[in-house]
Amino acid sequence: MFTLEGRTMVITGGAGNDGLAMIRAALEGGMNVAFLSGLHTKAQNAIAKLDPKYKDHVVGFAQNPKAMWEENLAAAPEIYENNSHMRDVIRMVYERFGSIDVVVNAKGGHVRYNFDETDQKIWRHSMEVVESAFVNVKLCLPYMKDSKAPRIINITTCDGRNGGWYPDPSFAAARAGLEALTYEMAKELGPRGITSNCILIGHIEGDTPEDKLSDEMRAELLAKTPIGRLGVPQDLVPAFCFLASEEAGFVNGARIDVNGGMIVG
Repeated sequence: MFTLEGRTMVITGGAGNDGLAMIRAALEGGMNVAFLSGLHTKAQNAIAKLDPKYKDHVVGFAQNPKAMWEENLAAAPEIYENNSHMRDVIRMVYERFGSIDVVVNAKGGHVRYNFDETDQKIWRHSMEVVESAFVNVKLCLPYMKDSKAPRIINITTCDGRNGGWYPDPSFAAARAGLEALTYEMAKELGPRGITSNCILIGHIEGDTPEDKLSDEMRAELLAKTPIGRLGVPQDLVPAFCFLASEEAGFVNGARIDVNGGMIVG
């Protein structure tokens, strides 16, 4: 239905079940996939969860090897060197597959803090989501210009749109920042033929093992979700496949809500 065959995707934050659902769909559609994670071993562990038949179509690297240098060097001394930079990682992806067509920024990871609990350290940690997306796109741009259908997909939550269902100012601000960055990239990169869109998710059950809701929290979330259920990882797949496809060339600066109507609930 959508043309994905032969395209290469770079994805951050793909180690959870949300990311893996999209990656499996990408591989089934004929795409090549590069996991970027904080840790080389985390990327490799995610790859181990995939069907071995795709082994020639998927690679995993540390996005920023020096951020956790000792761990990454110990995990793959044959890959990383003392001067390894994020741009070297992106170059390795291009050299492996011959193109970079789709960049997906789905980095997550956050412990929620209310206004009184939030300090500058927590604030800066939350904002790493926006910085990671910016740097990832910036480093991929030189390669995306050779793609016949380059796509940027930012995956974030709807907390930035409605203030969040749980008090957490830094989380909401970071998610709103990633959405705003999407619109800016749509304007600035659109003339280069690169589309930029975002998917706003609600609560997706089962993304990570530690993501467990109390009965009270689950009831509160359900009450805010008009569709009457919480999301599952597979819910992201149709929106992702459409935005990543060659056919989505006139969709730019769009927001697709995959949250059961939580924004209007």
